[in-house]
This record gives sequence, structure tokens and C-alpha cells, in this order.
Amino acid sequence: MKAVSISAPIAGKDWLEFRRDRRLVIMALLVTLLALTAVLTAWTRVTTYETDRQAVMAQDRQTWNGQGARNPHSAAHFGFWAMRPLGPMALLDPGVTPHAGAMVWMEAHNRNTAQARPTDDLATGLDLGSFSAAWVLQLLMPLLIFIIGAGLVAREREAGTLRLMLASGADMQRLLPAKAGALARIAALLALPLLGAAAAAVVLAGVPDLVALGLWLLAHGLWFGLLVGVTILVSAACRTAAQARLLLVGLWLVAVLLVPRAGAGLAGILAPAPDPVAFARGIETQMKSGHDAFGKDAKAFEAEVMARYKVSRLEDLPVNIDGLRLEAAEAHGNAVFDRAWADLDATYDRQRGIMRLAGLLSPLVPLQNISMALAGTDGAQQMAFQSQAEAHRRRIITALNMDMTNKAGAAGFDYKADDGLWKAIPDFRFRTLPLSVALRATLPDLALLALWCAGLLLLMRRAAHRMSAEAV
Repeated sequence: MKAVSISAPIAGKDWLEFRRDRRLVIMALLVTLLALTAVLTAWTRVTTYETDRQAVMAQDRQTWNGQGARNPHSAAHFGFWAMRPLGPMALLDPGVTPHAGAMVWMEAHNRNTAQARPTDDLATGLDLGSFSAAWVLQLLMPLLIFIIGAGLVAREREAGTLRLMLASGADMQRLLPAKAGALARIAALLALPLLGAAAAAVVLAGVPDLVALGLWLLAHGLWFGLLVGVTILVSAACRTAAQARLLLVGLWLVAVLLVPRAGAGLAGILAPAPDPVAFARGIETQMKSGHDAFGKDAKAFEAEVMARYKVSRLEDLPVNIDGLRLEAAEAHGNAVFDRAWADLDATYDRQRGIMRLAGLLSPLVPLQNISMALAGTDGAQQMAFQSQAEAHRRRIITALNMDMTNKAGAAGFDYKADDGLWKAIPDFRFRTLPLSVALRATLPDLALLALWCAGLLLLMRRAAHRMSAEAV
């Protein structure tokens, strides 16, 4: 019998054994049920969040519009909320959103950090990740595939049937791919219900980016291919199924649980983020040391304004100078905020770069980065939200200061604007980063996954040559 013709019966035999093993079938059904529950839980979480966000924004707008006649600068301290939306893709992978604030309070003279982190509401300090499709596919499914496939090659060697296969004309160059194909068929049986339900839930939750959705599914298909290849490789290297199973469970513990957390811990040590209290104090110190149009620099500021408007007395100014003072103070504060937050963003970039190196030890690290980027829940989207909230804050404060500058006249801080000004202030609308930006940011992660695939194929070929040379 030709070698090419025996691979299909071998793969069929493995599939039949899986179907006959009730323990594996029950396990598969339980995982499928768990996966569907994860999708339903994520769908409920995202849709409920969006409903609550819309209600909060409507109430905040009503409160803002109804604040009555008051001085614009008083309204600037009254404040306004910016809330981050969650798109339908967020139900696939929550990413950093459980650990990042969802709301930013926009007010004069301050750039506030995002508040309302979901992890703050955890009943315990143990965070095993958010229950979602990504959680099942990335953390639970590898263990199940390892357990199911651990004996596919080792069990044949242990029972002596591997020698019979070789004697029947099978060769390792086709046998190992046949075993991988059988395990891939089983993995597809486990994964397709979850992937299908997740895709359907995303479509039902809103209008998703279909390209991003397709790429997300493709990335996890590649992840399953890697898991299948690793399983077959380890099974071929071990003498017994028990040894293979023990080694694969150990690999799961290291690659899935330990390496990502160790990478995050190392990043925090090598590129530590500043203490929040120290960060705030540093900003406060710089704010006090800069230009003060109300205090030590008042005379120079007045002279500059009078020269700009070509008058010799403050009373002759066609505008209210206090509004200009407030805008000058905002400009100084904005420069301070830009420097401080640029340094903070650079620190986070260094942390991501260090943690990305952990991808050399575990393919889960680059997969998670790609998954979050495609789902729109990565750190880049969170930083974009906070940056856009800050830009909106500046537009609001400038509008209020300019209203006071142009309309207050001699009344100064006694001037009161009506609700026409409050209604003219636009709502905050977050613009997600384009998919092209997300893909460019994940190029190093894609390269790491490609490296893992190439390395796995090379090791599979070497394992087949070694087994053939040893004649089992």
C-alpha cells in the first residue's frame, strides 16, 4: 500500500476513537456549553454597558444644560463627563477595558485620569480574566486540546501499533501530518460552535467591522493550528501517553499562565510607571512654577494684551481681560499636561515592548496583542480615548473662556451666561482608531506568530526524520 493512501485511514481511526471515548465527548460538550455561556455573558455585559452609558450621557447632558445662569468659568469647574463606548467586537475580547477607566471628568485646570474600572468592583483580589470568547479560546481550549491529543502518537508507540503502521507503508513525513489533521478535526469540532456563536453575537450587538471580525477569527484559527502542532510534536517525542500528557500540561501552565504574567511583572520592574500621587504632585509643582497671569506675571500680561489691542488702559480693551487670563492659564496647564502625559505614554510603550519579548517564550502573548487590537480593546484604543477626552475638554474650556472674554465686559466674574451657551457645547464622541493603525501596531506580534509557525514546522520535520531513522 502506498504511503499516501494510509494516512486517511489513520486519521479516521483517531476520529473514531475520539467519538467512542465518552469521557472526551462529555468534556467537549461541557466546553461547548461553557463557551456559549461565555459568549452570552459577554454579550450581556457589552449591551448593558452601552445602555447604561447612553443613559448616563443623557442625564449628564440634561444636568449640564439645566445648570442655569452662571459665570462661564464657574461652569468650567462644574464639569462634563466623557465616556468610552464599547463596540460590538468588545464582546469577543474585553482586553484592557476591565483594568482601564471608562469615564473621564472634564473640568478647568485639570487633566483627570480615567475612572470607573470594572476590576475595582471585584469581590476578591483574584482576577483570572474576563469571561469571554477569548478567555475560552486562549486559556481553556489549549488545555483541552493537549489532553485529547497527548496520546495520538505516543499511544501508538506504547501499544506497538506504530511499528505496524510503518511496516504497512506509512512513513513519518505523512503520518505526523495525518495525526495533526485528525486532532485539527477534533479541535474544529470544539471551536466552531464558539466561533460561530461569537460572530453571531457580534453582529447582533451592533454593526461590526467585518474585516476585523474575519481577521480575529483567522488569528485564532492560526492559534489552534499552533496548538495542534505542539501537541503532535510532544506526543511524538514521548514514549508513553502519560509522559506526553504530563509534559503538555506543564507547557500549558508555563506558556498560558506563567509567561504572560511574568512578562507583565518584568515590564513593571524594568519600566516602572510613576506613583499616581507623585505624578500628580509633579504636575502641580510645574503648574505653580509657570506663567501666572493673575499673580506675579499680571502686569506683564496686561501690558502684552494692551499692546496687542493697541490701547493704553485696561478700561479701553474691547474684551474682558479676565477671560484672556483664564485662557492663558489653560495654555500653560496644557503644556504641562502634554509633557507629563507624553512621558507617561512613553513609559507604557516601553512596558509593552518589554512584555512583547515574552512572546519568544509563549505564542499566547502575541496572540493576545493581536486579539485585543482587532477587538478595539487594547491599550492604544484606551490611550486614544483619554487623548480625545482631553482634546474635547480643551475645546469646552476654550469656548467658555472665549464667551467670557467677548461678552463679560466690565462685569468680569459677575457676568452670567444663559443656557444658550451650555447647549452650544457639543457632546463627546469617541472615534476609534482605524483598523490599519491597529494592524501596523501588531506587526511585531504577527512576526512572532510567523516565527512560531516556522519553528514548529521545522521541528515537526526533524521529529519525523528522527523517528524514521530510529525505526521506532
